[in-house]
Amino acid sequence: MGCLSHRWEPERMTPETTPSRRDLPYPNKVRRQISAPCAARILALAVVALTVTHLVTPLPVAAAPQGCAPPPPTIVDLHMARPYDDVAGTTANDALKARHAAEAAPLKAFLTAVTRSADDAMRARSRTPTLPAGYRAACGLSWIAAWARGGALLGRMATKQAEYERKWDMTGIALAYLKLRSFASKSERAAIEPWLLQLANATRRFFDSPGHKRNNHWYWQGLGLGAVALATDTPAMWTEAHAIYRDALADIADDGTLPHEIARGRRALHYHVFAATPLVVLAELAARRGEDWYAEAGGRLHRLVETTRAGLADPRSFSARAGVPQEHRVSPGSGWMQLYDARFAERSREAPHGDALVSRPGHRWLGGDVRLLP
Repeated sequence: MGCLSHRWEPERMTPETTPSRRDLPYPNKVRRQISAPCAARILALAVVALTVTHLVTPLPVAAAPQGCAPPPPTIVDLHMARPYDDVAGTTANDALKARHAAEAAPLKAFLTAVTRSADDAMRARSRTPTLPAGYRAACGLSWIAAWARGGALLGRMATKQAEYERKWDMTGIALAYLKLRSFASKSERAAIEPWLLQLANATRRFFDSPGHKRNNHWYWQGLGLGAVALATDTPAMWTEAHAIYRDALADIADDGTLPHEIARGRRALHYHVFAATPLVVLAELAARRGEDWYAEAGGRLHRLVETTRAGLADPRSFSARAGVPQEHRVSPGSGWMQLYDARFAERSREAPHGDALVSRPGHRWLGGDVRLLP
């Protein structure tokens, strides 16, 4: 009796169905028993097929699951309110903060969903076969591809704050895509990667104006360019990211502070955290590719990290440097300390510790959980 003589009956997958190793990639189940000789032949053929597939094909992507929500409308133009009253950016205005939060909400929702998809895919790949991991990647990839095809964020940036937001969101999308790229189809890559390069070039042009300070925003631009460079295999852009990183190292004073950020007064410590974040992540991306950027300029990044951590443990050191008390309860940020401590365990043991230094391992502008970055 032939092995294909049995009847197969389709089993529908509903939006509520949770994919499992049993359900994927075979949504159809045999309703009749297979004889032992047939089962042996099928098993032998399956082993050969899986071996060949593992050797010669990229990681597959399952079709977007029925439970995946359609991508939200593409956002092309931005008009973002600046949440501060003063030029130095030290006093937040509650009404402007609320307006800014409302304007940023769709971007936040999009990027939060994309980074969650990327993190789920990376975690699944480490503990299950590749197809379930691809299933988890499908939603994030479909959303990014949809925005890429719609020219998201390539329109008019009406304010400086809009430019800043575009840069941060581009960085998060590029780092998330770096996690998802191995699951992407040819058509998704053809849509996403040229768009990321367009975004990177658009955000870079903002800094051509001499009136735009090259402070923490410049450092985030460096991380954004580096992320896009790796996500699109663009060595020239990686070189430019490295040049921005070196600019940042040159800005670090002997005491480990950044003059542009000290000038932020009561928020000086906050902005040191915000400046250190992209620099540590960028150095870590380089380290994972065999390049030791941590050691450059005599290890100057270590000074910034040590000074910032000491300030989080005792803000009075920054109050003295800035000439004003620091705002209450400065956030330690996200991701950067986890990466640094994992890389430099001995330095971490000697550094200050405490509740003020407990932070999350990721953020949407860092592509999600930084511990899962490839």
